[in-house]
Amino acid sequence: MLALAAPGAAQEAQGVSDYRVFFAVCHAPRCETLLVALRTFTRRGQHLVLAVDPESLATRVLPADDMKLDEVSWERVREETWDTPYGRALADSERSATAEQDAGIVHALTPGNGVVLTIDLCPSAHPLDRRLFTTLILDLAPAEKPVPVGIAITGRWMIEHPKDLAWLRQREREGEIAVTWINHSFNHRYDKRLPLSRNFLLESGTDPDLEVLATEKAMIDQGLLPSIFFRFPGLVSGPELVGRVVAYGLIPVGSDAWLAKHEVPSTGSIVLVHGNGNEPAGVDRLLALVKREQTAIREKSWLLSDLPKSVSRAERSHAWKVASRMGHR
Repeated sequence: MLALAAPGAAQEAQGVSDYRVFFAVCHAPRCETLLVALRTFTRRGQHLVLAVDPESLATRVLPADDMKLDEVSWERVREETWDTPYGRALADSERSATAEQDAGIVHALTPGNGVVLTIDLCPSAHPLDRRLFTTLILDLAPAEKPVPVGIAITGRWMIEHPKDLAWLRQREREGEIAVTWINHSFNHRYDKRLPLSRNFLLESGTDPDLEVLATEKAMIDQGLLPSIFFRFPGLVSGPELVGRVVAYGLIPVGSDAWLAKHEVPSTGSIVLVHGNGNEPAGVDRLLALVKREQTAIREKSWLLSDLPKSVSRAERSHAWKVASRMGHR
């Protein structure tokens, strides 16, 4: 697959080049635990891979030369990981591929009665809603520090909001938030004149390689660690697009509680709010929910949960799997 550079004003702070899809499976004893390589790239002259632990769903960047990996097909990866949380999550996300909206994982298994919070940063003329983050940090302390959040970020937002991105990275470095960086496409294409069936990433002329790979490269350029989660712009997709995203090794993640649309979260909901200033009503509803749960937060019976851990926990749970297949997602 063609190696891509992020278009326009993409940063080169990390010196990332030759970024491309590369699949390999690393078993013990070569690797301490089973790992799946998803990408290969060069940074400051060093050959690196982006890999995922198929049990924990955590990603990491590792030196490629030390691992001596042999490239394999995506089909081979699926065969070797089918009975891991990673393989099961991929399969679960494909089961909802025919849905016009909300394909992918929309519910997870949290350790208590809380939810999984995801915050979308689509392109926007507004600044980052810093109030969202500072309020969560204050209201969840000391019960939860750092605060786990999934941030679905676009390439254009990174380019257009460098100071806000630097502020988020500072919160992460200082241990105030623990971020799962979700790929939300590079351009987040949208045309209000088009029906959903031909809009967002379904719009004619969309380049999936650019929308997926250029965003990952831009993340690494900016010092972010890409996760194995992808959120469709507008939560809009189709069967072919879902299959294409899964074939990059990514797990589509939707939401069953988009708060600005008055959707009500339940235990384990993957909650969606926009932190880009476009939907303050959703942020207000989230912060009001956190205020209502203050007693449970102090008792640590209601907290925000980490996305990879919650999805991995769900895929390991037989009871959750049975419930999800009965439609309680």
